[in-house]
Amino acid sequence: RRDDLDAFVELHIEQGRLLEEGGYHLGVVETITGLRHLRVHVTGRQDHAGTTPMDLRRDALAGAAEMIARLTKAAAAMGRPAVATAGMIAAQPGAINIVPRAAQFTVDTRHPDPARRRALVAEIEGILQEVAARRGLGLQVEQLADHEPTPMAPAIRQVLAAAADAEGLRWLALPSGAGHDSQILAPHVPTALLFVPSRDGRSHCPEEFTPVEQIVPGLRVLARALH
Repeated sequence: RRDDLDAFVELHIEQGRLLEEGGYHLGVVETITGLRHLRVHVTGRQDHAGTTPMDLRRDALAGAAEMIARLTKAAAAMGRPAVATAGMIAAQPGAINIVPRAAQFTVDTRHPDPARRRALVAEIEGILQEVAARRGLGLQVEQLADHEPTPMAPAIRQVLAAAADAEGLRWLALPSGAGHDSQILAPHVPTALLFVPSRDGRSHCPEEFTPVEQIVPGLRVLARALH
């Protein structure tokens, strides 16, 4: 355990497109988002797809699909920077002519404001329960991760902002929608996070890229701030 560190400052690509679309050179992160990861298990009844009337079905996958549509709509209705994503889904038994008896999907919910995050999580949990009850489906919700938002140290954020001003650069104060090393260090040492733009906001895909001419301003500000 280290007790000789005065600060931790991280330089990273934004992994989004707010900086690029706004014409900013840099982003100074205020807060790293809080998140909750769930795995949702939905159970119904397996039946023949051709002989079972629609009103008699307990279709697990159809129920999961409604849950996903409504929870993503809930995040959209809350507005930026609220997000909710169903990144994985599977159905059993997985045949074209069988009403699925079970479905599983994941939910990634994020918001940098603690109260808004809790409100979104509660709304999503209500959606899952309501859809399952109305459709006569079994429901099990498995929590995989739950992290509160992590604020960055105001004093170091001010140093980064002053360094960006001294370099004559346009910068934006913004939350981070992705987790970072800074999120882990912040509870132990004063921490700050600096972003450079991402081309077209792409990340976690082969198209992720930031040209060197957009990285250099971040290096200049990082060096000045550390100095």
